[in-house]
Amino acid sequence: MRNMLLALENNLTASVAVDRPCKDIEFKWHKTFCERLSLAISRVTQSARAQLCGQLYCIRSRVARNIYLPRDLAACEDGFIKSLVCTDFVTHTVEPERICLAEQAEHTFEAYTKLDAILKNQKRQIIGQTIVHILIDKYLSALPLSQKLQMAEVLKERDETDPTWLKQLIREHLQRTRVFWKLYPGLLTQRFKPLRQLTGFRRLAHLPAAVAGFLVSLFPCYLAYASLKQGSTNYWPQARRTGLKQLAVESSPGWEFTATHNSQE
Repeated sequence: MRNMLLALENNLTASVAVDRPCKDIEFKWHKTFCERLSLAISRVTQSARAQLCGQLYCIRSRVARNIYLPRDLAACEDGFIKSLVCTDFVTHTVEPERICLAEQAEHTFEAYTKLDAILKNQKRQIIGQTIVHILIDKYLSALPLSQKLQMAEVLKERDETDPTWLKQLIREHLQRTRVFWKLYPGLLTQRFKPLRQLTGFRRLAHLPAAVAGFLVSLFPCYLAYASLKQGSTNYWPQARRTGLKQLAVESSPGWEFTATHNSQE
């Protein structure tokens, strides 16, 4: 956390500082095929700019005060926050430099390694990303500048005066979306976009992981579409977890942190 605070202090352009999320299976000596695949997909994802993990980040208070999470935002709260931060509340195009990485800072979390858990988590993520698309690209982008600058108040008032407003927007979006792979722009290509940040052999080496991630996301995409069609937005799977084994991580001389609890992926 200290490194993340220092990163914000030293980077006046950034509004959020993040660390590197580290799956617990990285510490295993003998990894299964699924575990190696999971790590490879993560490395592809982390190669993209402006990655914000909702498990741990530091955000400037003046920015946080204008953020309000709508009641029916079922998942991908971090994606919603990232979109607001990188566009200064949808007032301009995306600026990835609004998010900075704190070097030599990371946190460990328990990864999904069972196929059913991975598929359920992917379904939840796709539902969340669909809602974020509806909010950011459609509803919030159409607001006048005065309301964007007071977005937290506007969204909070909307939740209080019309509790079903976001579900209505979702229903309207589903009426216009006839196929499951068009829930939001770039759904089928999102696994390949980070490859653009890589060159030469690194891009070729990460291609199989990107292809695997694409194939794994197809079925959850259909499940997410079916759930949204039925009006279900609050999908939260209870994935089986074994619990993090005790990990001792030295961040610097004289400092030692021990993690013994579970965290959400």
